[in-house]
Amino acid sequence: MEPLNFNFKKNRRFGDLIQDYFSLFKIVYRHLNARIISVALPFIAVFILLAYYMTTFISEIMRSSDPIGSVSGAAFIPLILFLVFILFFVLISAFGIEYMFLLEERRELNFTSNDIYQRVKDNLEKYVRFFLSSIVVGILLIIPLAAIAAVLAFIPIVGQLLLGVLAACMMLFVNCALFLYLQERETLWASYGASFRLVRARIFEYGAASYVFQLIIQIVGTLITMIPLIIIGVIAFTTVGFSNQFFDGFTGKFLVSLGGSIFMLFVIFFAIYMIAFYMLQYFSLLESRYKEDTLDQIDQIGGTAEQI
Repeated sequence: MEPLNFNFKKNRRFGDLIQDYFSLFKIVYRHLNARIISVALPFIAVFILLAYYMTTFISEIMRSSDPIGSVSGAAFIPLILFLVFILFFVLISAFGIEYMFLLEERRELNFTSNDIYQRVKDNLEKYVRFFLSSIVVGILLIIPLAAIAAVLAFIPIVGQLLLGVLAACMMLFVNCALFLYLQERETLWASYGASFRLVRARIFEYGAASYVFQLIIQIVGTLITMIPLIIIGVIAFTTVGFSNQFFDGFTGKFLVSLGGSIFMLFVIFFAIYMIAFYMLQYFSLLESRYKEDTLDQIDQIGGTAEQI
């Protein structure tokens, strides 16, 4: 298999980030999408089961003579869904991160889903520890961020755009801290300070690039998923009808599960594509600050000169 002809650690500006991402995507999209499908199938299966039980529960509430009592008796369901969502978020993010690390380290598409799963398993404790630490950091930052968000919310159009860029900047900061911690460049808590020093010079430029890329992915993904969801909606309306008896039969439950599965698949693709973009930014920031690739090339030239 030929080596991957792509330079990860390269000093990139706003336009270079998006252009280089799509250049990389054209090289790896088949390999990447195949790996995403492999990780998505178990989550889709779990989602279908949860959707079936949820629709059954909703149907029982609609038929119940005491709907309030039925709801109070199943108060644990939101907690279960929340825990499942947290697990889903951590594992999907970990899968995308380890894929990009393997791609950057090997510079070849010679690894399988099992290789990625093994790396996720080896680093699972780190992911959990960082997730818990990010909750603490989020609590500390919530007041100043909420104040800024409140001010931006009153600015028409521009404020909404700046609010999206602010959220992207925070995601870049947190993700870079995670990447530094996973690569053992920094300890858990020190990774946040190191991440701030890494991104501060270009945080708004890179945050804006993340926001633009996110909009591109959302628009394309919405257009792709809209067609099957509309078809499912039309089938549901013509066969079952949107009434209180919608969830009573198998058809209604199946259509809801199918539509939800398509949406879940989009969420998984979207999350991993975004993680890949943040990691490209991370590698670019490493080169911008530490000149790692430049130093490696100098070492290689030096080694070649010594051999001659």
